[in-house]
Amino acid sequence: MVINTKIGYCPTMKKYVINFFKNKEFELINLGSARQVLFLLNNDKIDVGVIGRQAKKSEFKGVLKRIGTGYTLITTIKSMISNKDLEMLEIHTSISKEIIKEKYPYLKNVIYHNSLKDALSKGKIQLISWDDWNDGFELLIPVDDFNNKNPDFRVPHFYSKKDLFLEKLGVI
Repeated sequence: MVINTKIGYCPTMKKYVINFFKNKEFELINLGSARQVLFLLNNDKIDVGVIGRQAKKSEFKGVLKRIGTGYTLITTIKSMISNKDLEMLEIHTSISKEIIKEKYPYLKNVIYHNSLKDALSKGKIQLISWDDWNDGFELLIPVDDFNNKNPDFRVPHFYSKKDLFLEKLGVI
């Protein structure tokens, strides 16, 4: 049975989406950016969007299901940084040293705090859990030499206007 569900995804989620939907009959649409995915979703051109970041409330109103735990860098102004420059950054976090050493061994100048509130009040750059994301934050986006976003700082976020579509996919 073919399910006529259109799933748009951003480039950072390509490997994840292809693997997740292997042997399933959905129309997968590789789009140029998370912004484009959300635009098409808001205009009913696709049924589900999969992006690596959390959308701001002004970008999308609907159902969100995040898969797994992930972390991201934030700062005061949305910007990009080369992956090569990550080890030079002073990064404040309340995430455990064990997680940092396991997931981000290339981060060399990490300042640890006892609470998120304390980490947010210190320094210009913080590493937070996506669970702690709010619309007041701006992303610091690590990229490679070809401007591909570093997937270490992304986690799949499934968006839809209806629970039904996410239920069909088995993510709810």
